[in-house]
Amino acid sequence: MIVSKIAAVVVVYNKNVSESITCDRLLKLNRNEVTLVIVDNSEKETTNDEYCRSRNIDYISMNGNKGLSKAYNRAVEFCKNNETDVIVLFDDDTEITGEYFDKLEEEIISSPDVDVFAPVIFGQDEVIYSPNEFNFLRNHFITDENQIVSQDGFNAIASCLAIRTRVFDNFVFDETLFVDQVDQYFFYEQRARGTKFKKMNIVINQNFYQRAATLTPQAGWNRLKLRLVDIMRQTRLMGGGKYTVLGIVKCCGLGAQIAKKTKSPAILFKAVGLTFKSWITKM
Repeated sequence: MIVSKIAAVVVVYNKNVSESITCDRLLKLNRNEVTLVIVDNSEKETTNDEYCRSRNIDYISMNGNKGLSKAYNRAVEFCKNNETDVIVLFDDDTEITGEYFDKLEEEIISSPDVDVFAPVIFGQDEVIYSPNEFNFLRNHFITDENQIVSQDGFNAIASCLAIRTRVFDNFVFDETLFVDQVDQYFFYEQRARGTKFKKMNIVINQNFYQRAATLTPQAGWNRLKLRLVDIMRQTRLMGGGKYTVLGIVKCCGLGAQIAKKTKSPAILFKAVGLTFKSWITKM
């Protein structure tokens, strides 16, 4: 059996690599076909450079938080230069197992025409968040891990997403987007290109900040404000008045959701204000 060369790309932010659950799991798996690539978006001092050098881990410093899209593009460039076959994108807190890579290797070989593979990801609330079918206001979630996801609506989150390097022969992540909509716009563009996707029958459990049992108003707002700006940027990339209106509705809805969860009505008012500011000033 031909073994593919796989790069596991982990973007870290203000965290030591030694504290990353994902990195710890990947290092313990010790799979020869998987190379760990750290992209460091940290704004504060860490031990990551020294830690990676001492363990022969590929390390890329972004010299500050440049956002996910730029971090991904740097990683892609590095992986292409190292003749990687498949790039897997990871958050820094995923409890990844060897079973994931066993299944990925199987899919790479059995589905040579597929370019993007997405595992089934459950949130802490037992909802399947990825893959799903695209809808701008709210993606349509599947209710069963064996459910088929259509090609023309295929959508997924970036965490644990496996992408053949050939996808990037004439494509880069749009660096207009900073963090939250990077994966959503990636799929929007890839669907338009006729890229073939596949749901992998392997389950990953993931914790999402907005689904946490407790969420402080400050933490909720700090994360939400990044998402609101990205959503409005995405509407401009997609074009047309329809998406502008939908973007405003979506942002206000998210503001109401986080305001309710944190019991902080002020978040809704701040969300509405930031949404319209982003729309008017094109920030």
